[in-house]
Amino acid sequence: MGRRKSRNENGVSLFSFMSILACLIGILTVMISVSMQVQQMEQEGQTEGELARKLANRDLKKKAIKEEEEIHELNQQLEEDNKTVAELQKIKDKKIVLTIALKELEKAGKSDATDISLQKLLENDKKEITALKKERPPLISKLKKLQAELKARKDAPKPKESVVIKPRGLGERGARNIFFIECNSTGIVIMTEGKSGKRISTASIATNGDFSKHLDSIKETRDSMVLFLVRKSGRSAYRWAAGIAETKYKLTTGKLPIPNDGKIDLKLFNN
Repeated sequence: MGRRKSRNENGVSLFSFMSILACLIGILTVMISVSMQVQQMEQEGQTEGELARKLANRDLKKKAIKEEEEIHELNQQLEEDNKTVAELQKIKDKKIVLTIALKELEKAGKSDATDISLQKLLENDKKEITALKKERPPLISKLKKLQAELKARKDAPKPKESVVIKPRGLGERGARNIFFIECNSTGIVIMTEGKSGKRISTASIATNGDFSKHLDSIKETRDSMVLFLVRKSGRSAYRWAAGIAETKYKLTTGKLPIPNDGKIDLKLFNN
C-alpha cells in the first residue's frame, strides 16, 4: 500500500504573509490614531486661543464703557457742585438784602406782624446758610477731587442720551396733576414747566422756603401727586424730600429711578 501524502508537501503556506499583513494593519491603525489625536489637540489649542482673545476683547469693551460712564458722572457731579457753590453765594446776598430791609422797617416803625414775618424769613435763611456752610467744605474737597480725576482722563466724556419720561398707559389710573422733582447727588431740583428750576441742596431741604411753598402749592391742587425722579446718586436727597412731602404735607408721592445721567425730558407731559 502506498504512503499517503501530506497536504503541506504540495500546498503553499500563507502564515508568513498573514503575519506581515497583520503587522502592517496594526502599524497603520496606530499611525491613524496618533494623527487624529495630534489634529484634535491642534484644533482644541486653536479654539482656546480664539476664546481667550474674544474674552479679552469683551473685557476691554466693558472697561471702556465703564470708564466712559464714570467720566460723564464726574463731569455731571462737577457741574452740580459748581451750581451749589453759586447757590450759597445767592443766599448770602439774600441775607444781606433782608437784613437791610428789616433795619429800615424797624426805623420806619412798621407793624409788629411785618417785623415778625421778616424776622422768621431771616431766621430760616440763617439756618439754610448754616447748613450750607457745613456742607461746603466736603463739596469743595469733592470738587477738587473731581477736577483732578477729570483732568487725568484722556478722552472727553460723551453726552448721555436724554431720559424721556413716559405717562401711564391707557387704562391705568393715576393722579391727573403730576409735579416732578429730580433727586441727584447734591440735592433736589424742582421741575417747572418741564424744565429744571430751583436747585436745593440736601442739607437745606428741611428749611428751604421755596421747597415749602412748592409743596403748599401742590397740596392746594386737586387730584395731584409728586413724582420723584431719582438718579443713582440721589437716594439721600429723595429720602429727605419724600419724607417731608408725605409726613408734613400728607401728599401722595411716587418714585421713578433714572437709568443714567442724561437730561430729563418731560415733553410727553406737555399736553
